[in-house]
Amino acid sequence: MTPADELIASRRLPSPPERVWAAFTSPAGVAAFWGGSHAVVTEESVALDLRPGGEFKVDTLRFVYVSLAAPHELIFDEPLTGIRTTVSIRADGSGSHLTVHQRRLPPRLRTARAARGLASILGALDHHLQKENRMTTQRATVEEYFDGFRTSDHPRILATLTDDVEWIIHGHRTTKGKTEFDGEIENPAFTGSPVLDVERVLQDGPVVVVTGVGRGTTVEHGPFRFAFNDLFTFRDALISRVDSYVVPLP
Repeated sequence: MTPADELIASRRLPSPPERVWAAFTSPAGVAAFWGGSHAVVTEESVALDLRPGGEFKVDTLRFVYVSLAAPHELIFDEPLTGIRTTVSIRADGSGSHLTVHQRRLPPRLRTARAARGLASILGALDHHLQKENRMTTQRATVEEYFDGFRTSDHPRILATLTDDVEWIIHGHRTTKGKTEFDGEIENPAFTGSPVLDVERVLQDGPVVVVTGVGRGTTVEHGPFRFAFNDLFTFRDALISRVDSYVVPLP
């Protein structure tokens, strides 16, 4: 039985210990989940001095690190309340098992509301890691798509797409479905595989935006350079729509 002045919460998380540890030890990671489901914490309001005796601040809250053993255990105290928090992370298959153990809770925090608040924070952490995993998967899929185009590997490209994929090449044409998409991979007006240099990748939810420059060869006019901006929309981990904007370069 847990003593009255202690609070323990556990949760299985979808990411390995290293990713969970990163969430607890980076300003962006802490900001993503620390407020639970009801509060907003900005990355700018988080300050971390990752060493024993170093301070950990979130807005007006102040904590002091007791020990750090990456990526498995993190202990910190809150001087204002006297609470000591131990964060334990262990591998659990492809994910992690997280336990947060708070000791020396003052009487005013030994409540069901405090327990719900801690559970809400762990729920927000779970949501953050799931979103992070989706974004990582989407980025890898887009990289696979571009690698396929660089070698004109049709099966490799098509494996990244939904069956009803739509490709809108703005100012030129629109293809619908994998068959039409496949026919556009090696357009007869061009020869060889393009050189595609990605310069920037942005992600927001189910959308990945890629900008860069490329080189290709047309049958009629020979080599040419172009700038491209491709917007990929995902559904069920596959690309369901591509919006392509291509601008010739001198």
